[in-house]
Amino acid sequence: MKLLSFIHCEALKVLRSSVFWIVVATFATMPIMLGFVTYINAPDAGWNPYLTDLLGTSTALLVIGFSFTACWVFGREYTDKTISELLVKPVSKLYVVLSKFIVIFIWDLLLAFFMFGVVSIMGILIGLNGGTWLLIVNSFLTFMAASLLTMIVSTISALLANVSKGYLAPIGLAFLIVVVSNVVAQAGLAAYFPWTIPSLIISNVPLGFISIAILAITGIIGFAGTVAWWKYAEQL
Repeated sequence: MKLLSFIHCEALKVLRSSVFWIVVATFATMPIMLGFVTYINAPDAGWNPYLTDLLGTSTALLVIGFSFTACWVFGREYTDKTISELLVKPVSKLYVVLSKFIVIFIWDLLLAFFMFGVVSIMGILIGLNGGTWLLIVNSFLTFMAASLLTMIVSTISALLANVSKGYLAPIGLAFLIVVVSNVVAQAGLAAYFPWTIPSLIISNVPLGFISIAILAITGIIGFAGTVAWWKYAEQL
């Protein structure tokens, strides 16, 4: 029950913040702009290339968006000067960290659902041809798998938010990652860079053991590092 109360508190912080709605608006605006600009005059292109193109392009937004949600949930404690209150209170630091990660996961999951919904509605409004339920479901499952993998690597942003005591550094890192990801992809090394590995799922490229190991190690470093930081933060 203690953990649930922590989760409830963290969820209220997110929902009552204007940042929540700004992120939602951003996740709606990009697919709408890309869909209309690229396909409004090409409805005969069909659903398959439309979904592959838009969802593939949206992976960059997932990296930035999920990195932002992770660093904001942790970083706001430093910018709002509430971190000291959390550290001195006789509460489990593990519960605090777990509740934040759970809220981040739920937030990211809802954003992924929302983005796919926007993309699908856009396709209907444009009047694309060749759409089937099987194609939509398969695309949805593929997109959600890529989203979940992106959530795993976004734990690094949470760690950096704590180390840098704010969310500006992680946001800067997220934009740098997008730039580096393009270079890595062009070099054919997407399977070895944590933030480009999820995009391989969208392209229907099977992940090898090395890619899975890189994702797991990155996620563990981000999560375990954040837990350790909060455990010893009072001494830093």
